[in-house]
Amino acid sequence: MHHAILLLAPKGTGREVLGQQLAQTVLCNNCDSEPCGVCHSCKLFAAGTHPDFHLIQPEQEGKQIGVDAVRQCNRWAMETSHLAGQRVIMIDCADSMGEAGANAILKTLEEPPSGCQFILTAQSLDSLLPTIVSRCNKWRIETPDEQFVKQWVEKQLMQTIKIESIRLNACAPLATQQFIEQGMDIRHNHLNEAFVAFLQPPHIGIYDVVSLCISEGIVSMKWLSYFLVDCIKFQQGVTGYLTHSESIDKIQSVAQAVPSTILIQQVRKINELHRKLEKHSGLNIELLIVEWLTGFIGGNNRVS
Repeated sequence: MHHAILLLAPKGTGREVLGQQLAQTVLCNNCDSEPCGVCHSCKLFAAGTHPDFHLIQPEQEGKQIGVDAVRQCNRWAMETSHLAGQRVIMIDCADSMGEAGANAILKTLEEPPSGCQFILTAQSLDSLLPTIVSRCNKWRIETPDEQFVKQWVEKQLMQTIKIESIRLNACAPLATQQFIEQGMDIRHNHLNEAFVAFLQPPHIGIYDVVSLCISEGIVSMKWLSYFLVDCIKFQQGVTGYLTHSESIDKIQSVAQAVPSTILIQQVRKINELHRKLEKHSGLNIELLIVEWLTGFIGGNNRVS
């Protein structure tokens, strides 16, 4: 394989599982096209104690991979193998590396020591520095068909799920399963109901929406953005593919109540707000969401 593999797929598709399968294949003593599972190396890997496999990832979801962790990768790359074989360094969520971290590993990715394999995972090329992308062999993992995801998740959970839960999670099966297991589908529906009620004149209940957004965090802004985009599509006569395919009544009511110019303006603003809160966690979410929601209110409409 190329010395630096970049696996591109949304979170929740199992990309990190594929990355670990590749790592085990590289390290296997009897490797042909997949790990044997019985050699000393495979047993160490299965136990999580293989001395030549190194993994770094964000300490918490949404956090950056620090430059010190990336520099540790450079030190691992220079070490000799403990088992006289290959060495594998895996960077999960490589798009979480800050600019300093990305720059710290560039030289090693370009000219890695002999016997050192890098495996990186990321959401998309857009979320990575071009200098990192240029040094890797890119593997795009195909997203499963949504009907397949529906059948698979329903089999795992032994319950019926909505297509909109799948579309909200970019057709990623593991992310969809977790979405349902954690009750996020129910909370997402509650937020949509409160949001739709607020958008109907005289725009009461703004703090119901704010409270739900705060309890969910910045993911709530993605949900609201997807919903508003569906409303814009509906206004333009597009009904063939909506994220909220089982909530047409809610979409229609908002599309009829809010002018398209306001919807487009508010989608841009909520996306900007999401990016801002991703970068600066110390901002006052409540104040920012209230300010955004008031963008829907015109003239003398009442807020309560």
